[in-house]
Amino acid sequence: MKKNRRRNSKKAKLTTYGEFLILLPLCHKDHQAELLDQLKEAKRPAFILGKEVPENLNTITYGQLDDFSRIDHDKEDPAVKVFSILMGIEPEQVYKLNVFDVFGVINFVRAELDRINKLFASIKVTHSPEEIAAGVEDLNFGTFGVIDWYAKRMGITNQDEVYSVAWIRIYTCMKNDNEKAEYEQRLNKQYTEKAKRKR
Repeated sequence: MKKNRRRNSKKAKLTTYGEFLILLPLCHKDHQAELLDQLKEAKRPAFILGKEVPENLNTITYGQLDDFSRIDHDKEDPAVKVFSILMGIEPEQVYKLNVFDVFGVINFVRAELDRINKLFASIKVTHSPEEIAAGVEDLNFGTFGVIDWYAKRMGITNQDEVYSVAWIRIYTCMKNDNEKAEYEQRLNKQYTEKAKRKR
């Protein structure tokens, strides 16, 4: 029992995220890999600095979603960006947090972004061979294209307002519009084939 208590007390020793960043480069490469593997398993904490960590990213805005997508292209520490976007926590506060809590939030956000990206990918309109040959797949305008489309759909004159809309609302509208477009394509095909048969 005493041995187990000692082991648990060692595990319970807190290392801040800031200390981790300083100490990691000083470790042997094998130990670095071992530590990073452990941190990949870190779970989302329920609270950070008295603020509740959301159970999913369904309530974030499209602007926040876009900010998350840009993290890998920024020079700033990804963890700092994640906490700033998700919870409005300042960099100096992030460096004082338990390293497992920091990675728990990062792992959670990555998994959620992967889920959201798959949702958007699943509702892409299926294009005909003729449309593909004409270059329809080159008409990908990224975030601006989505913002522009939603603003026009909803009659919003200031496109910046779309950034404050929940991403799940934009996704639902896009899903509905794409399903309607595919239905109309199928219906037109049916009419075309029926007309051919009558000839």
